[in-house]
Amino acid sequence: MKQMFILLLMATACTARAQYSADENFPGRVRAGVGYVHDFPGLNGIGAYAEYSFPLNEWIQGGVGVRRVETAGYPRTQTVREYTKATALDFNLLFVPYHTENAAFRIGTGYSFSFYNIRRSYPVYTAHTDQTPGTDVTYPQTDAKGRARGLSVSAEYEYNINSNFSAGAKISVSKAYGSVIMGGPFVAIKL
Repeated sequence: MKQMFILLLMATACTARAQYSADENFPGRVRAGVGYVHDFPGLNGIGAYAEYSFPLNEWIQGGVGVRRVETAGYPRTQTVREYTKATALDFNLLFVPYHTENAAFRIGTGYSFSFYNIRRSYPVYTAHTDQTPGTDVTYPQTDAKGRARGLSVSAEYEYNINSNFSAGAKISVSKAYGSVIMGGPFVAIKL
């Protein structure tokens, strides 16, 4: 909670804009996108997100968003289908090293709060006694729910189609249950 209070205080100080006002070139935008998600080898899926981004000054943007990730697969054994279903609340701070009237490139970091539901299957080895040599391996399934939080890193390119609409691509590494990689296209609408 202390971290959130400090982040909110910093965002308020940055958005006060005593000598900077957002003009047509730096409007707030609502973005929505979908993309491919890679959790770990064998566990892949799709994700969707919606985000509101706003200029803090000419070179820095803030953003608040919601992300849904669903991955599934058979990474350890063919008998148990493992999955990750997570909904995350993201807070981002993006540096804009390149921007023109037609395009912008952003890189940045943020913090994610994730609420997840997972199924995993870890190997259990059972060693036999001296009378029956060998080892048996079983894969019991384990279901869990919980929360995770952590740092996220993202990069995006946005092209302005006209003054109100834009499209682009985004790739990010963020928290779901563990760290996931998500990449795909998005569309944005100027507010």
